[in-house]
Formats: sequence, structure tokens, C-alpha cells
Amino acid sequence: MKRYFVLGLGLAAALCALAAPAMAAARDDVLYGISRCGGIADDRTWLDCVYGAAQPMRAQLGLQPAPLSQQKLVPPAIVGAPPPPAQAFGAPQAAAPAAPRPGFFMRMLTPKHEAPEPPTRMASYKFDASGHFTATLANGETWEQEMGDAAIARWNKPAATYTVQIEPSSSTYHLMKVGPQEFMVDKD
Repeated sequence: MKRYFVLGLGLAAALCALAAPAMAAARDDVLYGISRCGGIADDRTWLDCVYGAAQPMRAQLGLQPAPLSQQKLVPPAIVGAPPPPAQAFGAPQAAAPAAPRPGFFMRMLTPKHEAPEPPTRMASYKFDASGHFTATLANGETWEQEMGDAAIARWNKPAATYTVQIEPSSSTYHLMKVGPQEFMVDKD
């Protein structure tokens, strides 16, 4: 009987040791996501972004997912860019890995070399009370500006005078280029 207890205790310790790296990866993904929320000026939107950035840990713990609207606020990781150093998160400084690699969750969100759509004309646009736009393109697609986007469109000409190009950015939003301006958009 004592032998089974010792064997069970050893097995539990081994499982805990295997789970530690997975827990650290989820924590790293959360902290890296929070660091990308720093560019959001509005406090409420920033807080929603932080809640969305916690999704990797929520998934690991089996908790209810954060609302999609919060998850979409987390700016995507720049492909190939190393994550910020650990001391940026207030953690003790540790040796950097030889080749930084985004965690599983970020690899899932990273776009897969999608080509930009060909340029098209805008068919119509309208602004909501907060100044964010909904634009319908000549090809029939309707795109809505993300609530977390701080860019302000100052369009005042007829819609058909604007040339638009949609570029993939992440699985949560695309970039809409209108002249020199870029906006975070999602299909309506």
C-alpha cells in the first residue's frame, strides 16, 4: 500500500513538472498580448484589450472565453519581431532564448501570407456617433472600423473618389488603406 502511495506521489510530481512549461508559455502569451495593448489611448478600450489578452490563460484553465470583441482589440504580434524583454513586464531578468518564437496562441493568430486584395473604389461610407466608419466597397464588401482603432477618417468627398485596398493583418482584423491612411477594419 505504501508503495502505491509513493508511486502516485512520484507520478503527480512528474505531471506537475511537465505542466510548468505550458503554464509559462500561456503566461508569456498573456504578458506579450498586454504589452501590445499599450498603444490604445482610451482607458476603457485599453482595459477590454487587457481582458482579451488574457485569453490564452483562460483557455488553458478551461474558463469561459473572453468576449470576441475584447479578443479582437489585442493588436497582432509583428511577425519576426522578438517579444519585449522580460524586464518590461516587471519580471526578473532571465537569459533570453536563442531564437524567440511566439507561443502557440500567437502562432494560431498569425496570418498565413495572404495577398492583399486588389484596389477598388468606395461605394458609400457612414460614420457612427463615435466617429468610426462603415464603408461599402464597389465590389459589394462592407467593412467596419474596429472600435479599438484610434485613427480618425476625415472623409468629406463623394465615396467613389476614394481608392481602397484591404490587406490582411491578423485573423482578428484587416488593414484598410485609403490614400496614406490605414484603418483597422473587420467585415461587417
